[in-house]
Amino acid sequence: MLRYVTKELAQKIVCRTMEIIDCNINVMNEKGVIIGSGDKNRIDHIHEGALMVLKNGSPYEITQQQADLLRGAKPGVNLPIFFNGEIVGVVGLTGLPEQIRNYGELVRMAAEMIFQEMILIEEIQWDERLKEEVVHQLLRQEEPLDSLFFDRTNRFDINLYLPRVALIVTAENRHKVMKRVKKYITNNDLYAMLPDGVVILKSIEAGSASSYAEQLEKQLRASGMVCKLAAGSVQADFKGLHISYQQAKDTLAVGSKLHPEAVFYCYSDYQIPVLLRQSAGFQENHELLHHYEKLKEYDKKKELIETLTVYIEENGEGSTAAKKLFIHRNTLSYRLDKIQSITGKDPRKVKDLLELYVALLLSKIS
Repeated sequence: MLRYVTKELAQKIVCRTMEIIDCNINVMNEKGVIIGSGDKNRIDHIHEGALMVLKNGSPYEITQQQADLLRGAKPGVNLPIFFNGEIVGVVGLTGLPEQIRNYGELVRMAAEMIFQEMILIEEIQWDERLKEEVVHQLLRQEEPLDSLFFDRTNRFDINLYLPRVALIVTAENRHKVMKRVKKYITNNDLYAMLPDGVVILKSIEAGSASSYAEQLEKQLRASGMVCKLAAGSVQADFKGLHISYQQAKDTLAVGSKLHPEAVFYCYSDYQIPVLLRQSAGFQENHELLHHYEKLKEYDKKKELIETLTVYIEENGEGSTAAKKLFIHRNTLSYRLDKIQSITGKDPRKVKDLLELYVALLLSKIS
């Protein structure tokens, strides 16, 4: 936490005050060293007047006669900068005391206001980091959450027992996305920036995750950002949010391969491919892949693979599949027979069609 005036803050005080006061301003730290000044040559030098202010805790004026006797000093007025009753620095105005004395208190008030503003900003940023750490712990949850975690959630008035869903937003510039996301969250939403994108633990008290994601994507696109979003399943409370997050990650991975043109992927639409991806025994050379490989080897024009894909998409409805493929029903029947003869699996049988469907999925996500 910021306790004393820093060089960055000192120069900010100098710049702001010199815009309205026609004299040089110096800002000294708690050791009396000049760390901000309109005269760059004075930076890093000891300020005798500041040392007196720090010693006595009150303003100190240096006349022309005194300046001639002090090392490197110039006439002026020096005042303490207070925060919470403690001196955190000294601000000095260069000039004859009788000419600038009336401005001294105004400059000090301005310096203290700027300091308080920086303290407030730092506190807000610190709270943001702590909130993000809460999210990180919820997403990992590799071990029981400790008392410090619950202390933080109480401090920020986070209701852990609201239904939420994990959303991942990916884009080239995560920082820009993060900045935008903050404008479209509610008090009960949690968020954090991770290596794989911005994660939002969205409270779904009002509206669905899908409608929120669609609106968010439109807003990001309107801002010139190309992004993809994925959502896991809704969890009743905080205990399942790490599951929802993993689902969102896997959904984004398989969705981007199966439907690269889409911008939003919902776990409920990709449960089977996600299950295949999450399967502990998943192997890229799974035996079911052989069905696809046989088709691929024979089907140089990719007609059979296209036919099987459309047939699955149309839920095995021959007439609608034939219309979508712009072929006659007899042609469709011929192709289905051909698929059966090549793979040994009849697409007209539910069990065989499921195996062919899994083979297609494996070919795309492996």
